[in-house]
Amino acid sequence: MTENRTTPRFATTTDAGVTTVRCAGDLDLATTSRLREVLLSPFADGVRGVVADLTGTTFCDSTVFSVLVEAYREALARKIPYAIAAAEIAVARPLAILGLDRVLPLHTGLAEARAAVAGAAATRVS
Repeated sequence: MTENRTTPRFATTTDAGVTTVRCAGDLDLATTSRLREVLLSPFADGVRGVVADLTGTTFCDSTVFSVLVEAYREALARKIPYAIAAAEIAVARPLAILGLDRVLPLHTGLAEARAAVAGAAATRVS
């Protein structure tokens, strides 16, 4: 039996000081190190906000959720606005089942997540 796996892809863009980290494809234990690297590095770069775009993620396991929580803690510690865009059932539903949707700054779409971060960054006093 052949597995239908989607190759993970990561891309980072910055616009007006807000970095969007796009994580697409299947994310699991094998990709956790790379995910941690791309998601946490913007915080050290002095950005005004970070958006984790998981709208193109087709599968994720619990190790991915650990990295999302780690990034949220980093954002809180550095007082940097952070949001997660997770429209796909592969991400949003497991987060809801685990109750993480009540803890993490989760948004159903990328535009909503960017607006939340941009608004928070605009009101943030450094």
